[in-house]
Amino acid sequence: MPAVRVLYGTRDKYEIHPAAVREIESFFGIRWSDILWDGKVQVPDLPQDKKLKEDLSGMLDPDKISLDPQSRLIHSFGLSSNEIAGLKAGRYPEIVDAVVEPEAKDLPGLIAFLKSRKIHSIIYGGGTSVNGSLLYKRKGLTIAISTDRLKEYRVVDNIAIVGSGWKGGELEKKLNESGLTAGHFPESMLASTVGGWVATKAAGQESNYYGSIEDRTIGAVVVRSDGIIRDTISPRESSGIMAKDIALGSEGRYGVITEVALKVQSLPKKRFYRAFILRDFESGIDYMRKLHGIPAVVRLSDAEETGFSLNNTEESFGIRYVRSRIRSMGFEKPCLIIMIDNDQDRIVKPPRSISLGRSPAVTWERDRYERPYLGNELWKRGIIPDTLETSAIWDNMATLHSTTLLEFERIREERGFRGFIMSHISHVYDQGACIYFTFAIMSGNEIEDLSAVREAILNNFITQGSPVTHHHGPGTLMRKYVEKNMIAMQALLMDPIFSEVE
Repeated sequence: MPAVRVLYGTRDKYEIHPAAVREIESFFGIRWSDILWDGKVQVPDLPQDKKLKEDLSGMLDPDKISLDPQSRLIHSFGLSSNEIAGLKAGRYPEIVDAVVEPEAKDLPGLIAFLKSRKIHSIIYGGGTSVNGSLLYKRKGLTIAISTDRLKEYRVVDNIAIVGSGWKGGELEKKLNESGLTAGHFPESMLASTVGGWVATKAAGQESNYYGSIEDRTIGAVVVRSDGIIRDTISPRESSGIMAKDIALGSEGRYGVITEVALKVQSLPKKRFYRAFILRDFESGIDYMRKLHGIPAVVRLSDAEETGFSLNNTEESFGIRYVRSRIRSMGFEKPCLIIMIDNDQDRIVKPPRSISLGRSPAVTWERDRYERPYLGNELWKRGIIPDTLETSAIWDNMATLHSTTLLEFERIREERGFRGFIMSHISHVYDQGACIYFTFAIMSGNEIEDLSAVREAILNNFITQGSPVTHHHGPGTLMRKYVEKNMIAMQALLMDPIFSEVE
């Protein structure tokens, strides 16, 4: 029976420093060499609806239609920890009845057919959703519409009109060949798609400089069951609700995003890199809120994440010197801050900080798309990694951080599993910033304990006045936390072909 990989990407190896391995082994009581799971699940036997294939063949070439069980399973889940843990435990999601890969010209006819047959559809980009956007409740036939063949590409006057199926890495490489950049760099850059960025209202790691995806998007084309909505290509338009407004944050409920017009600009001529150690997290927050010119990347790790980073660094004279300086300065909870800027150096040394030079920031940039692979290694050793992110105004940031860590510890002690949590602040605004929590647990009740941790953290976000997500979108898993009036407002835009997604 064939098996399907359910972890991020296609590679199986992440280089982790021996000191970090020893730390994980000690904390969780495991041996790193013991691989408990290969990250794959068996493809179940699935009936094939030959009549559906026959009907689809009337409007799509045969190579654009698949009823193959392996392909159907792959297009039925995302990469949330809930979904991976469920699959690992043999709890499969609803699996689509077919996968289609239409070109843009095929979509109007295809969607008209789906509407006439009342067939529900989900839209599949890179499959990297971490909030259950591909989950649905079965009410009849469901097909997955892959955006793989939506690859329009043309550039005019610093605007790139691109198909929604472009993966971030391949699009950026193509733009770079002309000396341009889209300025959007999510951690999932190599696997996520332009359509996914827009549909989740994403923010890239250099949003301080380039803005988030809503700042980069000047137009879109959305194909719905009631017609095609297309923005004009112009620097700005004042015409009420536009196609891009419907596309941004739509999460596959309002139609198929086929094209996006993105602002592009010249690559920076020079990059500036600096890193520092600060006394504690609160000192870092105070430094960040007072920044007058915010560098392209400002990333403050808390003491737990800083400790892990230092342990995952090759032992050297430099590292020994840094540890010595931390002790001599009396920093009991030292925190790492890295900064990168483009073309102009706006990086100012934080007061009472230890300068680390440029190396940590250069290393972070080099490895910034590799970190999801560390999660794969944890999964294979019986440890569940997960992340939750939100935003807060500066006045609330320290309290949000400390209460979230306390909530995690409360749940851990109540339920008796092993686990740790750490965080960092990034995506900086004058008013506040995004704060990103990473946690890992090992438990005999994986699914239940994971759900309990997520519930506690998300409820704490809400209690502290923060949203449940800054840039991942709520998806299905966090929909219940979104304010009811907002859901009612969004319902006005839902397309019946796609809105069965719960």
